[in-house]
Amino acid sequence: MLVLTLLLSGAVRAEGEVLDVAYATVTLQDGRTVAVSEGCWLSTSRCMDTAQEVRRLQSENEALRQHSGDVPLVKVLVALALGVGLGFTTARLVR
Repeated sequence: MLVLTLLLSGAVRAEGEVLDVAYATVTLQDGRTVAVSEGCWLSTSRCMDTAQEVRRLQSENEALRQHSGDVPLVKVLVALALGVGLGFTTARLVR
């Protein structure tokens, strides 16, 4: 546990597992105090859920990046095949 004491002053708003703080003084285990302004603290469960969601989004983003390189190549090959097919058909009709 990093935080021993949390002294709040100013506007504080709590919604479920989220604490929104305008200004606070945090006392750490080693006795140091840290002034924090405009912060947001999450409960442990909310923090774990958020970390899981970030990991899920990172893997999804990586998968999308890997597949995005394949799409233009397929489009180029299809366009090339159509172009060759139309060119061949046009050449036969002209003869």
